[in-house]
Amino acid sequence: MKTMESVSEYDRTLHDVANRILGVIFAQRRLLPGEAQKEEMFHVEAAPHIEKVLRCVAANAPVTLVLPAFPAKSPSRAKTLGHLPDLGEELAFANLCKLCDDIAAVYPPGAKVIVCSDGRVFADIVRIPDEDVTAYNDTMRRYVKEKGLHQIDFFDLDDVYPNIKDFSMLREDLMIIYGEAVAKLRERCRTEESAGEMYRGICRFMFEDFCGIPAFDGMSRTAIQGAARLAAYRVIQRSNAWGRLLAQHLPDSVRLSIHPQFRVSEKIGIRLVDSQDCWATPWHSVVLRKGDSYTLVPRRAAEEMNAALMFRDGRPSHFQVAA
Repeated sequence: MKTMESVSEYDRTLHDVANRILGVIFAQRRLLPGEAQKEEMFHVEAAPHIEKVLRCVAANAPVTLVLPAFPAKSPSRAKTLGHLPDLGEELAFANLCKLCDDIAAVYPPGAKVIVCSDGRVFADIVRIPDEDVTAYNDTMRRYVKEKGLHQIDFFDLDDVYPNIKDFSMLREDLMIIYGEAVAKLRERCRTEESAGEMYRGICRFMFEDFCGIPAFDGMSRTAIQGAARLAAYRVIQRSNAWGRLLAQHLPDSVRLSIHPQFRVSEKIGIRLVDSQDCWATPWHSVVLRKGDSYTLVPRRAAEEMNAALMFRDGRPSHFQVAA
């Protein structure tokens, strides 16, 4: 029978391990501009996540990290090479696997990442055909399986409704059950700093994407900006609904995000591939290789540098410049 003193020592050990795990994750996190990691504030920053990690440690189970990401390639070919994954996704998967391996180094049960692909959730809003979402997801799953990346698993809207092939119906059902009114979302974006940062970031992406889509050819910048603002609210609305569904289906998982976050947040922003733009993702960019370094840039930026387009397995993979 454990004494009170031994129980306290046991609890301290659990917390030490949980803190080390979160320290590993924080080392790869993505913070909003102006947010600096502060060692002395670690326990405050860890507070939103510590209980979930503690439950895993107490059960000697792998830590489950949920990452809504890898939706589909941006349809703007000023940004991307095509609709299928390329070197950007491969580097992102490698970094996620390294994160899991780094956790395993301080906690032997390790960790796994559940990639919750959200392309199906808002494909219609961002003008991506559902067949492109399917092809992108299938290619990623095949790559992970072929490479034996056991640390990564997948979950998407198709898994929630496996017997329904009407994708519009899936999206409608998601919003009926988990959606919030746009008026309420607009108010939060106006009054909450984190929601406002998200809106501005998504708005910029939508404007850039729409400027590179033939459907918007001939429209003024003002008209495209108006369309981008409306689309941004709808993307966030759907994304939040998807987040609520994930919280219900995967309640004990630590929530990661591909978007930069504040130091104290319910989500931990995670770095996938290096970029000077903290909002850049592999599905809104291309990889530019210089020597042994890789960074994400818009396709047009790589072309303006006269970088060489490299192919792999007959598909465009990335751009390369001389070191």
